Amino acid sequence: MLTNQQQLSRRRFLKSTGVGLAVPTFISARALGLGPERPAGERVVTALIGCGGRGKGLMPIHEDPRATIAAVCDVDDARVADAKKRIGECDVYRDFRPILDRRDVDAVLIATPDHWHAPITVMACQAGKDVYCEKPLCRTIGEGRKMVEVARRYDRVVQMGTQYRSRAKTRQACEWVRNGRLGKVHTVRLAHPCNRTHPCEPPQPVPPGLDWDLWLGPAPWAEYHPLRCHFSFRWFMDYGGGSIADNGVHMFGVVSWAMGTDATGPVTIEATGRQAPNNLYDAPEDMSVRFEFAEPEFVMQWDQPGGGKLNLDFVGSEATLSGFWDFSVTKGEADLSPTRSDEPQLVVSESHSGNWLDCIASRRRPVMDVEIGHRVTTWSHLGNIAYELGRKVRWDPVAERFPDDDQANRLLDVAYREPWRV
Repeated sequence: MLTNQQQLSRRRFLKSTGVGLAVPTFISARALGLGPERPAGERVVTALIGCGGRGKGLMPIHEDPRATIAAVCDVDDARVADAKKRIGECDVYRDFRPILDRRDVDAVLIATPDHWHAPITVMACQAGKDVYCEKPLCRTIGEGRKMVEVARRYDRVVQMGTQYRSRAKTRQACEWVRNGRLGKVHTVRLAHPCNRTHPCEPPQPVPPGLDWDLWLGPAPWAEYHPLRCHFSFRWFMDYGGGSIADNGVHMFGVVSWAMGTDATGPVTIEATGRQAPNNLYDAPEDMSVRFEFAEPEFVMQWDQPGGGKLNLDFVGSEATLSGFWDFSVTKGEADLSPTRSDEPQLVVSESHSGNWLDCIASRRRPVMDVEIGHRVTTWSHLGNIAYELGRKVRWDPVAERFPDDDQANRLLDVAYREPWRV
């Protein structure tokens, strides 16, 4: 799986750190804020970490003339072999850490399960790499804040992969809301299908070619079952956060863009739901969450089940705008003509990965910068925390704490399995 040179790199890295995160053996001048903008025409050398569903979705960056994928990594030998077949000439790894020791790799694309997003992003930033990390940004609120801090400390370009900020139709809908085309928006309703269920089953043998211990990484030890792994990890709370932390983060990103709340969050959260009996997954089957915002003042309601499809309703004093991929007026009347030149306009990004590459060259912050990604991912975690506690909670979006609520604040982070840490 690893060449001799890669094995030596890994041993050197592990010898110098002993655990998951530590000072890198190499930090580029740009990481230290000492370098100029990237020279025009210089290709960004990337590595893909996680070669499953979302990893495949990121592989087309190899076809962008501004970038190349020099290495692929996955704990599943079959998936990494498929990635190499798709990309062609590239190095193959099972463990991501030697990649971070490579001086020729400028940036990493992270498409792993959610519980790996924070450790890999933090280590990559420390090693002087720019990062494209799939949504949700992190598994906990505490992880997200640490990811922002390390990105700023090492002057890294970190983009969260929620591509709706790079869709013209989404941008136009958000500009309609921002520019008062619906009147004052006082309520936003989000609808989503229920979380998955599956009857409880006994553990199964780990299949050949899968490093199950490394797949688990910082998560608590658990016996292998195929539904714990790959796509369906989302409905296990140790690895994901249910649909509210999956498609929910996409939807929250749209709401935040439309309502102008990228730098803030809700001030109260209340959740109800239902656990399915005899369910292998531990995310609730049904879930409703009410979020109250103060600046600006509005209510956001998340509902599962939600009519069998993803939907957003921006309810204004004059009209309601509904949809997700496409938007239309479903109540009242509104002018849905294109944004005028005298109206405020949002940042234009036609390609999410392209925007990331542009920002690597310019050293500017991308359209879904790590701070914004952290903020909208936090909303999903707040919903899950309120559900777990079974009561209404108050949230301070500036301090990022639950005021006078030690029980809730203990849920801002989770303990990592040794030897991992952030």
